[in-house]
Amino acid sequence: PTRCLGCGVLGAQLCSDCANDLQIYDFKSSLGVVPVFSSIRYGPKARHILLAAKEDGVRKADDLLVAALRNSLRSAVQTTGIRPALIPIPHSSQAIRKRGRDFVAEIAGRVSEIEAIPLRQIIRHNRKVHDQASMNASSRIGNLSGAMSVIRNCGRPCEVFLIDDLMTTGATLSEAVRVLKTGGFHVVA
Repeated sequence: PTRCLGCGVLGAQLCSDCANDLQIYDFKSSLGVVPVFSSIRYGPKARHILLAAKEDGVRKADDLLVAALRNSLRSAVQTTGIRPALIPIPHSSQAIRKRGRDFVAEIAGRVSEIEAIPLRQIIRHNRKVHDQASMNASSRIGNLSGAMSVIRNCGRPCEVFLIDDLMTTGATLSEAVRVLKTGGFHVVA
């Protein structure tokens, strides 16, 4: 039987209570000077949907996240007036092997295709990183410091939007911004 992706109750893939709690809004924050656009407030129901997409490959959960990312992208484009290339933040090779897919790259690829904005997969992990789920902010920063790099022959530097599935402390985004700036890219949002 079908269960709600947000709370697990039998019935629709997203019950009316969860659909109401998971409304797509425009949230804007910042990571230093880089604006951060998001569309769903993180909480237990959003967590269930993210895990259904990330860990279980549930297509309906993927669709909800694509809709949220498209909303964030539209908000970022309206705010900045720029339609740059999209850069997904890669997961570690261990996480990709475990899940059988590079979740963020796939979701970003769908958004890129629908919105007709180029996607460039140019960031890679250059050393092992540990799962950050139970780490505090300073541990996350230490875990990711120097862990990413821009691939060689990635093309001419340009303006870019970074895409990730979740922001908690901002450690992953900070490392990706650092790496891209070092490579001559301008991270718009």
